[in-house]
Amino acid sequence: MPRKQSIIIFPKLNDRKGDLKQKWYVEWKWRIPGEPEQRIERHYKGLAEGTDADRRKIAKQVIKEKTEWLKSGAYLHGNETRVYADELLYRNEAKMYGEARAQVVTTRTNLSEFLIVIKEKINKKSYENYVSKLRIFNAWLKSNRLDELAITNLTRQHIIDFSVYLSSEQKLSRLTIKKYIQIIHNFFNFELDRNSIAVNPAERIPAMGKIVDCAAVPFKVDDRTKLKEAISRKDPQLWLACQIQFYCAIRPGTEIRLMKLKWIDFENEKFRIPNEEAKNNKTELVSIPPFLMEEMKAMAINTYIDKELYLFGKHGRPGDEPLGRNTLRNRFNLYREALGISKDHKFYSWKHTGAISLIQNGAKPYDLKNHLRHASFGTTEEYLKKQSGNVDKISTFQTKL
Repeated sequence: MPRKQSIIIFPKLNDRKGDLKQKWYVEWKWRIPGEPEQRIERHYKGLAEGTDADRRKIAKQVIKEKTEWLKSGAYLHGNETRVYADELLYRNEAKMYGEARAQVVTTRTNLSEFLIVIKEKINKKSYENYVSKLRIFNAWLKSNRLDELAITNLTRQHIIDFSVYLSSEQKLSRLTIKKYIQIIHNFFNFELDRNSIAVNPAERIPAMGKIVDCAAVPFKVDDRTKLKEAISRKDPQLWLACQIQFYCAIRPGTEIRLMKLKWIDFENEKFRIPNEEAKNNKTELVSIPPFLMEEMKAMAINTYIDKELYLFGKHGRPGDEPLGRNTLRNRFNLYREALGISKDHKFYSWKHTGAISLIQNGAKPYDLKNHLRHASFGTTEEYLKKQSGNVDKISTFQTKL
């Protein structure tokens, strides 16, 4: 199977192993859909001289600016310097050509208006997912000279062709392509609601892409024991994150990484997940088992006065800055690999393992749904399909990890 091509490689500093006699540089790469070659750019200015600290300060700023540029999707439009008025139209262009855009309504305009509306209805992570996928869709339209069409001219065949592109050229999995089509379908439903189109062209799109099971595999008891012995002894902070997933089904991304001390109610033994960080966009209370409360108290987490600190701060303790997006996952992966545990077991597997443990102890299906905070029972059924036997008994965690 051909190797999947990366769309973006975010900027990194090449410090020549700390050798100040050599020219340091920051390098980043990106690929524009429809172009065969990847684009590469390097920044040398200010990195060829000066102290180690001076160079790293400049590099940090360059990395920040270029990362924001890549995340904005501006790279999809080559070396153009105009900035869109919203997530798809450049801001400066809107100031200069706003009236012209208003007179000539294109699919790109409609996509931008859709994003503005849903921005207030979904959480930040979901919104970023919408933006990234619709930018790829818009870039594909542009590469096929379809981006200037009115929305009424887009047909079901266009959506099928886009699916074929994602499958044959981008080598995306069936599940990923399904997510693209669902977002595009939601966009056209938005247009249906405001009577811009008569039918949704994203209906009944054939399934494309290779079937890949990306679900996190639950840990076996032996693997859990090995991981606990290794992680709890050397990295208590990481082990706390594993336990919060297992016992409380709190998601490791935004919910755990950005958790603040004020989210923890030690008196009532609950986590309060605010709506702006929760996946389902609702503020929710999650019960904390007694032994997890004891664990946090043993780490003196309840003694911190400043409740605005992030629970998972830098240096292994609460702090005013959260850990990086992939820090906990990368730290977990090191332990997993050192212990020879399959890569099918991921950091996210702790949440899945906790759900399976509840099922094995006889949790009722709807109790499990509430525990996992699923919006629909259909998602919960995916957990139930992995198990059989009696599910009539209500149960909770009876023993510690």
